[in-house]
Amino acid sequence: MTYENPYMNSQIWPELNILEILRQRNPLVICITNDVVRTFTANGLLAIGASPVMSECSEDLKNLIVHASALLINIGTLTPDKVRYYKDAIALAKKHEVPIVLDPVGCHAGAYRLSVVLDLIKTGAISILRGNQSEIKAIYDALSPNNQIDTSTTGKGVDGVQVEDSAVMTYRLARLINCPVVATGEEDYVSDGTRIFAVPHGHPIMTAVTGTGCLLGAVLAAFFSAYQPCKNTLSIGEFLAYALAYYGLAGESAVQVSGVKPGSFGVAFMDSLYTLDDTMLVSENRIRPIVVPDQLQVYFVCGTQDTGLNKKRLLEIVEEACRGGVTCFQFREKGDGTLEGQQKLELAQQLQHICAKYDVLFIVNDDVELAVAVNADGVHVGQDDMRLEDVRHLVGHKVVGISIHSVEELRKTDVVYADCVGVGPMYATSSKPDAQEPCGPERISELQAKGLTLPCVGIGGITLDNTRVVLRAGACGVAVISAIAHAEKPYEATRQFKQLVSNSQ
Repeated sequence: MTYENPYMNSQIWPELNILEILRQRNPLVICITNDVVRTFTANGLLAIGASPVMSECSEDLKNLIVHASALLINIGTLTPDKVRYYKDAIALAKKHEVPIVLDPVGCHAGAYRLSVVLDLIKTGAISILRGNQSEIKAIYDALSPNNQIDTSTTGKGVDGVQVEDSAVMTYRLARLINCPVVATGEEDYVSDGTRIFAVPHGHPIMTAVTGTGCLLGAVLAAFFSAYQPCKNTLSIGEFLAYALAYYGLAGESAVQVSGVKPGSFGVAFMDSLYTLDDTMLVSENRIRPIVVPDQLQVYFVCGTQDTGLNKKRLLEIVEEACRGGVTCFQFREKGDGTLEGQQKLELAQQLQHICAKYDVLFIVNDDVELAVAVNADGVHVGQDDMRLEDVRHLVGHKVVGISIHSVEELRKTDVVYADCVGVGPMYATSSKPDAQEPCGPERISELQAKGLTLPCVGIGGITLDNTRVVLRAGACGVAVISAIAHAEKPYEATRQFKQLVSNSQ
């Protein structure tokens, strides 16, 4: 859609042209891949508008890497010699600043494969990790700080199975290894460590055709190399979600031509990859934003009205809070003397930069246009603000939060358009002069008993002393204003909240 945005000199909100950009760039993707899928991978890259080249030795790669836009390492047919080559390739790609996609084929099926993958990840040079959900779980279990490895989800051979809580696992692993993670299954998930998105996988027949999974790694490599022109409009997580949506949509379109026949599907799939365009990709709206409880544990809300109208102090407090462990920050700029227009935009941009530095979810309170202008992670609205359906229509796949005070408000709220909920005020608060009467932590339990399933935080009068009560009532976390903004040491105050919430879950 188009829309005049006052923060963008009344320019229309930009249309997405992801596939057009990719095809114009015609990126060279070097594929170090398994023996079974080379032809399929090469043809698939040509179909999407990229240029493939296969490489099998370091001397050859030294000449190719200077022209490359991305490098795929797929460990499907593994040997000790190839492992040495993978490491040489990573070193070369890192030297020439070429992004690397790692496909950890079968790493859930054996200790040797897993050890190879972990060594490659520990180079710190991987740009995207792409695997099925069983592979991603094996890596997460191996790297998880609690080191509680669960082998209950191992697949057969290199096949994977659907893994419970894959969205949470994908988000946590992306933060652990500091790069986007894609976990494919009946539903695909992608996280850049700040956002999480779910995308339909495509048609089940895709799992019966050798190479469709491996080709996806190459497609993600091509997309990643074309991200730069879109970075002011889309986060890398959402951009990669579009790649997944394109791939799944191509699979479904192919079945309409070939029927559920593996042999015919391969040809039809290539045709679909070649013919799909941005209009169809965007109109299908296959991407679903997800908020997981981890993101809401310590939710800090603040604006200049909370810092004596001191913009510099606000920036200092937010930086300290981000260092201290807040998981989400909401920029709420309301009240007498607060900033408007260009000044508000510039402050939001500075705050967004701080949050991005620490992978903290950045939410704008009740200003959809500002959220879009600064490419915030989301927007939070109240009951008396814009309708949720209209908010969702305007912000697309950004996080949408809604305030709910009572069961009556829950009944009249179209929560299908929201991703998370703020319930409150829990207790009396002086941070919001227009706040309603306190509803108490029991309101969270009451709303959940009446059908509220979205993750929620308790807000209003939150302190260290009452946080556990709010969490026990069913909240994923607590939204804090004064307890951090007015703390003598905001960093220490945040650390205390983070430790308290983490230990209570």
